[in-house]
Amino acid sequence: MINLAKLEILLGLLTILTGMLYLIGVFGPTESIVITWGFIELVVGGIVVFLGINKNKIADFVEMVIVFSLVLIQAPAIFLWFAFNGNGISDGTPPTTFVAHWIFATPHLVTTLLGIVVIGYLFKRNTT
Repeated sequence: MINLAKLEILLGLLTILTGMLYLIGVFGPTESIVITWGFIELVVGGIVVFLGINKNKIADFVEMVIVFSLVLIQAPAIFLWFAFNGNGISDGTPPTTFVAHWIFATPHLVTTLLGIVVIGYLFKRNTT
């Protein structure tokens, strides 16, 4: 049996790390919306870690909604990393030589898969 609390904390930490990648500019200079998205990831990851530590029925429902939202906001990032594979990702303001590659979608894919597993375990635990 997988320890759900540890899985939730792992999901939250992975989300925080993914958000930090965008906040610290690992992918070169990007538009401000990308930094905002990284900040949102950071905050949501912190909430998931907090809810993974604090357990009660209301927190489970809230966490299910938050993790579902987290899974949904991974979709644009996954799509864009695959769509821009081999191309520059900047519109020229600011200019960058960074070239996108599909492998950068990996943290988003793992976050999505872990999120689906967490939602499944939360749903199963609250319906049995």
